[in-house]
Amino acid sequence: MVSLISLTRPFVVGVVVEQNVKSASRVTNASFRAGADSVELNLAPLRNKASINKTFFSRHRHPIYTAFRRSHFMAVYGPKFVSLPTYTDEERMAGQISMLSMGSAGLDIEADTFAPNHDEWSDDRSAIRQQRAVANTAHQLGAAVIWSWHPPRKLTLNEALRAAKLLRDRGADFVKIVERVSTRTDALNSVAISLALRDKLQHPYVFLALGKEAGPFRPFMTAFGAAYLLARPPVGENQLPAHPAIAQARAIVTLK
Repeated sequence: MVSLISLTRPFVVGVVVEQNVKSASRVTNASFRAGADSVELNLAPLRNKASINKTFFSRHRHPIYTAFRRSHFMAVYGPKFVSLPTYTDEERMAGQISMLSMGSAGLDIEADTFAPNHDEWSDDRSAIRQQRAVANTAHQLGAAVIWSWHPPRKLTLNEALRAAKLLRDRGADFVKIVERVSTRTDALNSVAISLALRDKLQHPYVFLALGKEAGPFRPFMTAFGAAYLLARPPVGENQLPAHPAIAQARAIVTLK
């Protein structure tokens, strides 16, 4: 299994969001052909997750890791994902852990896993113990852990820095923070925060903005410190406008 950690940064991640494993395999293949260095396979919309086997991961020389977002989050990828089955956090983490034995290169875990709340952040001690257990299991199996925080608001540098350090302490190999912005000024401030994090953090991170005004800046965030760039495959159901096309992302990363 190719390690996410060993990839030369910044790298390109094709975000695969499909409703069945056959389509996910097709879009994964297309993502790598288009220039992705890795693929994030979203488990939430897959109706036949149980049919994934080791071949899905082993046929590629590039790493594939999983995310298993809550159902309400998946609507950002398009109208087909507005109404998905609801899973408990225990089910979501167990689903991702099961993929590690199939060859998944890692998993993505949210900062409020096991204690969900509107801000997607939790300092609950019991939840943090459970989160660390998931991270430890992944590391024992040689996989990487991406820790995500998607607050539905604008952040300050101090909030982002605190979160990045705390998530690193919970076992993150990569910390990913995606804030919400509504103005061009806020989007420009996201760039400034990413630059500041680059100077203050010693571990890989991704700091991004989500929102209409963030679009012009997000494709270039690798120039401001981001370890990788999330991108849209050339085929498939991912319709998130914030994701640049993989070919565009590849060109930007190559320039870097």
